[in-house]
Amino acid sequence: MKILVLQLKRIGDLILTSPVLHALRENFPQAELALVSDAAARTLAETIPADRHWSVQRGAVAQGLLGLGPNAWIGRELIGYRADYCLDFTGTDRSALLARLSLSRRRVTYARFRKKFLRPWLYTDFVESSVRDRHTVDHHTALLRPLGVEVENVPLDLQVAEPTAIRMRTLLADQGVRQPFALIHAGTARIEKYWEPDRWARIAELLSATHGLTPVLSGSQDPAEQAHLAAIKAASRVDLVDISGRTDLPELAAVIQQAKIFCGVDTAAMHLADAMRTPTVALFGPTNPFHWRPRHTHHVVIRSRTTEPFQPGQKGGPMSEIGLDAVAAAVASLLR
Repeated sequence: MKILVLQLKRIGDLILTSPVLHALRENFPQAELALVSDAAARTLAETIPADRHWSVQRGAVAQGLLGLGPNAWIGRELIGYRADYCLDFTGTDRSALLARLSLSRRRVTYARFRKKFLRPWLYTDFVESSVRDRHTVDHHTALLRPLGVEVENVPLDLQVAEPTAIRMRTLLADQGVRQPFALIHAGTARIEKYWEPDRWARIAELLSATHGLTPVLSGSQDPAEQAHLAAIKAASRVDLVDISGRTDLPELAAVIQQAKIFCGVDTAAMHLADAMRTPTVALFGPTNPFHWRPRHTHHVVIRSRTTEPFQPGQKGGPMSEIGLDAVAAAVASLLR
C-alpha cells in the first residue's frame, strides 16, 4: 500500500499533522508513506517519520510539472505516483492539483472544500469534520476515516536525530550554558502575540534566582523578533544566553528537548515543546487554546479573559492582560 500526505500550510500545521503519520504507521506498518510539505518547512519535515519526503517551492509549480527547477520531482516522481490513498490537509488549488496529478486511487480531503472550483472532480472522498469544534490534531486524524481508522488524542510525533542533539549540546556548552536550563521563546510571526519584554525579563530572573536554571532565549532572525528579544535582554537583571537565529527547526527541537522547562507564546516552538514532552508554560492571546494548546501532561496554558477548560468560540484579550504572577505560578507548579 502507498499513502500520500499533502500538508502545504505553515510550520505549526505540519507539526500538528505528524500524528496522522504516526497513526498510519501504527495501522499500516508495511505501507509506503510519502509526505509533501512546503519548502519552508523542509528540515522539519524530515523529523516526521515517512518513507519519502518531498517539498514544494512556492511559485515554481508550473516548472515542476515539466520536470524543471526546484520542483522537478513533481514531473519526475509525483505525477502518476498512484498511491492507494492521497490525503490532502491543505485544501488549496495547488494541493488539489498535486492530488489529482498523483493519479491516486482515492483522493481524500475535507467536506468544507467540496464547493470549491472543480473539487468533486479532483477528489473522490470528502470527510465531515468541524475544525471549530475540535483540537486541530483531532481534526487532522479525522481524515483517516476512509482508511477505516478512527482515532483521537494521538500524540505529536517528531524524531530528533542524535547528531542534531549532540550538536546542540555543543552549541549550548560553547555559550556557557550548564545544565539545567530553561528556554524562553518569546517571539512569533504575529506581533499581537508578544508579551511585555519587562515581564519576560522578570520571569528570566525568577528562573535563575529561584529555580537555579540558566535562562536561554531562542527565536528567529526576523527584525521585529530580534528587537523584542533585545528589549527583554535590556530589561533583565540577569545574563541571558541568546541562541536566536542560530538553529534550524530540528535543532530548536533538540534544544527544547534538553530544556528543563519551556516558556513561550503560541507559535511553532510551543508545538515542538509539546512533541518533545518538555514541561511547557504557553501564553495565548488572540488565538483560542481550544484548537492549538499542548496536550502532553506537563503544561500550563495562560490566556487573558478565559481559563481552562477552554471552549470553541471563546474570545481572548490582549497579551498585555496576562499578569506576571500567573506566569510565575505556572513556572513554579511545573518545576515543583
